[in-house]
Amino acid sequence: MADIIRIVIKGGSGYGPADEAFSDKVTIGRDFIRYEYTPVVESEINMPRKWAYKTSSPIFQKLFREAAAAVEIILDREDGPFAADAGITSFTVTYADKTKATRDFFLPGDDFKDCFAIIRQMVPGCEYTPAVLLTSEDYDEEG
Repeated sequence: MADIIRIVIKGGSGYGPADEAFSDKVTIGRDFIRYEYTPVVESEINMPRKWAYKTSSPIFQKLFREAAAAVEIILDREDGPFAADAGITSFTVTYADKTKATRDFFLPGDDFKDCFAIIRQMVPGCEYTPAVLLTSEDYDEEG
């Protein structure tokens, strides 16, 4: 595995009501995680969110290495089926030599659940889980 220094995961809401549409982005490095959520139509229940967390924690650094390995597997996976109504999930990694690799998928979050489980541990406890990292288990809890 090449030395990954940054992971960016972008998401989009896909097919659904315009007042619930959004795009979001999680950016992760060895010592930080940032999140941006941008609604297409801002409302009282669909507001923009933005936060950042910086740390020197060795646990965070270990999770970053695990997340990088998981994203590398996603980038290398074979093309397969896609879900027509799923939003886009885009993975971009930046390597130590500043080269980048990107893959776009039109698949539900469950297809990346192992990777997302690692990254979710990096999200500060006082923040909502980034929308791009949600899986069917999150929606099952709501209903």
